[in-house]
Amino acid sequence: MPLDAEFEQVDAATTVVKLSGRMTLGMRLREIEGQLNQAVEGGVRKLVLDASGVEYADSAGLGLLMILYGKMKTVQGSLRIAAPGPSLKQLFELTNTDKILAVYPDREAALAN
Repeated sequence: MPLDAEFEQVDAATTVVKLSGRMTLGMRLREIEGQLNQAVEGGVRKLVLDASGVEYADSAGLGLLMILYGKMKTVQGSLRIAAPGPSLKQLFELTNTDKILAVYPDREAALAN
């Protein structure tokens, strides 16, 4: 299933992006990266990625998350990953990015604070 992203503006500085499908190298990942960058450039400072629908991520998908993490730090914002499935959790653990990325059990927890 190709990657899809649904953007929801919660308030002026908060956006939730529901991701579904496969986060793999390709044009669709690049398109979504562009949309995410536009959101950050438009003033989003709390970016919540609802990863409950992500089936799989390769190194390009993980790379996108790390680029977003760095971009959010640069603008004094935060990137929060909500509800990653087992394969994404395993990827975070294998690459030790679970020690860097803020991972929450669900969307509500990621939006809190």
